[in-house]
Amino acid sequence: FQDLHPHRVRNEVYHHGILPNQVSEDIYGPYRAPYFSNSLGFRDARVREVSLVGEQPRILLIGDSFTEAGPIPWERTFAGILAATLADRGIDVLNAGVASYCPEIMLAKIRYYFEQVGLQVNQVVVFIDISDVKDELFYQSDESGRVQAVAYGPFHGHAQELAQVDQICNWLETRVEKNFVILGAIVRNIRLQWRRTTSKTGVMASDEIPDWAYNWPDYQGPYREFVERGLAKAEANMTRVAELLKSKGVGLTVVVYPWPQQVRAGTRPSRAETEWSSWADQHQARFISLFPLFVNATPADEIIAEYYWKNDAHWNEAGQAKVAKELLDQLVIPSSEK
Repeated sequence: FQDLHPHRVRNEVYHHGILPNQVSEDIYGPYRAPYFSNSLGFRDARVREVSLVGEQPRILLIGDSFTEAGPIPWERTFAGILAATLADRGIDVLNAGVASYCPEIMLAKIRYYFEQVGLQVNQVVVFIDISDVKDELFYQSDESGRVQAVAYGPFHGHAQELAQVDQICNWLETRVEKNFVILGAIVRNIRLQWRRTTSKTGVMASDEIPDWAYNWPDYQGPYREFVERGLAKAEANMTRVAELLKSKGVGLTVVVYPWPQQVRAGTRPSRAETEWSSWADQHQARFISLFPLFVNATPADEIIAEYYWKNDAHWNEAGQAKVAKELLDQLVIPSSEK
């Protein structure tokens, strides 16, 4: 992974991030794009020095891979479009988003840059999606506030058994299935059946994570407990974000948006909307839902084909442009007047 993405790095405070002042390339499946980071370690249009105290109003964006948009050229991402448009109004846009971020990590990163680095901005825009509920269960901060990965997430109590099962399955895949055609096919079927039936170790439950993690707004299955735990943890961390920003006099906007499966479900309002809208009301944060852009009278298959990558959850360039236009209409832009 590091060989393909040399600009990505582990971080001892907020788990993972981007190296500063990098000229690289981001690769994700068939997609790739030039990648630049600034002196803060944020994705940017180019390598540049960013002062901690800006001479002009600044907006900080933070979220996961939808916000980072790594394998799309910067100028075609919604962050890049916002940055170019608002630069003409005397406003700087910083993008602190990185793949696999969730409120646990975003809280640690915002706190680090505000309290240890000394970064100052006028407004923070946090992007929340359905993956955050799962990711919250796979990360945990220690007593010093440093974010650590949690092995097997909600199944951490079965970590030892699961690691042993994974070790055996990985050996079978690499040593047998990939080297022998007939024997490999037989072994693969046995391995998959074993994983489905080895419920005592939690393997079956672990394999079903996508069912609750990526469909939770409409999910009603046996793992609802995980949905509620992840959602409660996400909201608690976002409350800490809101309190931190309030203490600094910084505005907060929360943005939610749908994945393709939510577009297909067509549920409006989605629980992803109602939960975060209610949270925003309670914490005096501005709330923006991008669901109406993608969940509307237009057939779901047409929306997905036009605005999302094929066989993937992320927005393509058209989707990024659509989001940028909506954000420019709805964001409260800080005044550039001194």
